[in-house]
Amino acid sequence: MRASKEMTIFEMIRSHRKAIDVFKSFGMSCSGCMAVMDESIEKGASRHGVDLERLLGELDALFEQEESK
Repeated sequence: MRASKEMTIFEMIRSHRKAIDVFKSFGMSCSGCMAVMDESIEKGASRHGVDLERLLGELDALFEQEESK
């Protein structure tokens, strides 16, 4: 699986249990925000001033780590 900018933050968190840690490392406290249900990763990154490509790269790395095991 790969993270995409169109995915909702909720979909990403549901897809990988460590995604919440990635969002937190970028200053996005998504677990306490109701917007995660329908806000895209792209919109959330923009709202928090986060570099979208870096964020997607970190999220993708979660799945790459699992695939390499």
